[in-house]
Amino acid sequence: MKRNLVLMLASSVMLMGFKCAAFDAEKAINELQTILTDNYAYLHDREQSAVKLFNTHQSRLRDSKTAKEFRDNAQAYLRAFTDPHLNLGPYDRDDFSVYPTGSDIFVQFEDRKLVVYDIKAGSDAHIKGLKPGMEISAIDGQSIEQAMSQVTGMTLNELTKKQRNYAANIALGGRRHQPRRLLIHSENGDKEFNLAASYSNINALKKAEPVTIEVYGQVGYIRFNNALGDTQTSDFFKKGLRKLVNTKGLIIDLRNTPSGGNTGVAEPILGHFTNKVATYQTYKTQSKGQLYGESVMQFAQVLPENPYIVQPFVVLAGRWTGSMGEGMVIGLDALGAQAVIGAPMADLLGGIKQVKLPYSDSWIEVGFERLYHTNGEYREDFIPQVLLKSADIDASGNDVAMQKAFAFFK
Repeated sequence: MKRNLVLMLASSVMLMGFKCAAFDAEKAINELQTILTDNYAYLHDREQSAVKLFNTHQSRLRDSKTAKEFRDNAQAYLRAFTDPHLNLGPYDRDDFSVYPTGSDIFVQFEDRKLVVYDIKAGSDAHIKGLKPGMEISAIDGQSIEQAMSQVTGMTLNELTKKQRNYAANIALGGRRHQPRRLLIHSENGDKEFNLAASYSNINALKKAEPVTIEVYGQVGYIRFNNALGDTQTSDFFKKGLRKLVNTKGLIIDLRNTPSGGNTGVAEPILGHFTNKVATYQTYKTQSKGQLYGESVMQFAQVLPENPYIVQPFVVLAGRWTGSMGEGMVIGLDALGAQAVIGAPMADLLGGIKQVKLPYSDSWIEVGFERLYHTNGEYREDFIPQVLLKSADIDASGNDVAMQKAFAFFK
């Protein structure tokens, strides 16, 4: 009787539509690839072809037994595109931190050595004494090769130089909200550094004002504290301009904008740097049935805002200038900056949108707009006119970018 009751209950659950469908990896793959084809403006502009990247990862994607396993494999696949704006979630505790928000160390390979190029000012890595020029030999007890393989699902030999550098920087950001251990190699012996989770520095900014405005002598200094998505930022900026009336020059610091933002915040700020309607960047859009290359160039414009900034100004940018921060840098360059000073920016490609992936119970953020400087240059190719290897902190602990900026107003 008990057995019959169990069978009856099971049949009732099936009839009510509660039977759990088995995960279908093939449908999830087709869905992901269709979204990329229809929406991603950078699909066919990668160092390796999109087809080759998929072929490298397709067996792991097809072998996924659950939506969670598919997400993990799809994340590794998408990282091979080396685009920080191309992300798939939802995330869990064991996923890697999103780059560059979850990053405080910037590295590049020199031959087979992983060398620190820059350290994020004020981060735990900075406080604990990491410096440009140091060589990192292990991450969380793993060799560099092992750490990179976990990021990309590929072996070192399968990765291009660009993919190796990108994977190494993601690996250094660590797992989401988890502390990190780095081993630094030197002639005097190896030294271990125990670092806080990379998000700790960014999370601390949530308690700070979105904009810092100071006056040094006759030079005004404006720093955006990762707040280009905060609706209060434009108002803070406008009110703070009162302090700068008697300055003879301005430094606009966008080096701490790794999380990007949106045009609704940035455009009113940019409007203070023009006395007429002005174009600050251009773009083309990828849409279903029309590739971005076939679409018409469109113009992103700002309206003039009071007060109009008449002082000459320079802009600081670097490895943690991301997305809307990058848009503001090229916009300010177009609107008359004396110079952009710093390192190459974070290269978050395109304006993004989020698309749901029902078959894998996921979502994907994809760059559907290709963005350009007003001079026709791709945004991601923009290089500061005063180019520095270390835009935040150099090997001696100096802020060279600020020193260069002040030199413009002597």
